[in-house]
Amino acid sequence: MTRLERIKVSSVFIGAIVGAGFATGKEIILFFGNGGFVAPLVTGIAMGLCAVIFLYVGKIISRLKENGSLNKKAYKVVSFALFAIIELCMLLTMTAMIGGMQKLAGDLPWQRAGGFLIAALCVGLSSLGAKAVRRINLALVPVLFVLLSVLFCVSSKEIKPLPFDLKKSAGYLSMNMLLGGCLAVKDGEKASSKDILKIGATCATVLGIMTFFVYSAASDYPQSDMPVYSLCAAHGLKVAGALAVGIAILTTLAGAAKSLGDGIYAVFPSKAGVTAVLLLLALASYGWDFANAVNLFYPFIAAVASGVFILVFLAFVVLSVAQRIMRQKRKRYDAEISSVIENVYTDNTNI
Repeated sequence: MTRLERIKVSSVFIGAIVGAGFATGKEIILFFGNGGFVAPLVTGIAMGLCAVIFLYVGKIISRLKENGSLNKKAYKVVSFALFAIIELCMLLTMTAMIGGMQKLAGDLPWQRAGGFLIAALCVGLSSLGAKAVRRINLALVPVLFVLLSVLFCVSSKEIKPLPFDLKKSAGYLSMNMLLGGCLAVKDGEKASSKDILKIGATCATVLGIMTFFVYSAASDYPQSDMPVYSLCAAHGLKVAGALAVGIAILTTLAGAAKSLGDGIYAVFPSKAGVTAVLLLLALASYGWDFANAVNLFYPFIAAVASGVFILVFLAFVVLSVAQRIMRQKRKRYDAEISSVIENVYTDNTNI
């Protein structure tokens, strides 16, 4: 991979994680509000490092496919089961993000319609494939990072390092891994081990800092429905707050639509058809209230994400062991072949 390609992969993973709940600070306060800043900082770093696991799983699966060592029947059964569950979660995520964009645009009908059109445009562009999503996130993630840096600077910074609730940190990490992980697995197929480590380091650094920034900003108004936006309003930065939330919604929406589109394409291989189906699903999401969507969908998504993350981690361990065993067998086989060739050469020389 080139440096730009690694940055694009990192942007897609980061953009998939930093959704509306993250940017508003609401979910950060929900999970870390009773603790110190060490927890969100460490959890953000851990989320970034998890990109390494997903990328390696994609890389190992690709190698096993090439070697013919993968049990195709078992792989298809597991893949289909995960595919059905994950695609449902992507649809629910897309619905929630579309509702969030409508809510952000305003309460008047024409304002909500404008928010929906922006969301629909993002969905339509995402259906064009990975390149479109990478370009969207490559443009938006740096802007979001700068905005969060500004909000951190204007926050009171009256935060303590401890306590640290490991259970909540683990729950938050798992909840955010589903979409980012789905997008990262495919990128692992063409990434070298060096690429994977660099991408993981980039994601860990950026997500650690961003999570820390959001926690600092949200801690000034922990009782607010949108803590970060309340901080913005108090400092005359409403536009910056709205922009930060809007970007977070669009990056997550782009990732969810891309993942959902890939699933539809597997069943109905037509790019035009995928775009049409995604736009129809987006239209069906019109009018959803963001808060209701989050309260209704997120517990289910969080539960599924935790299960998928555990399965991926187990797959990572199993596939790593399997690959190591294959390497050892290949070394023994090569050694035996070399020995046979050497013996034949020696016999011919003696003759």
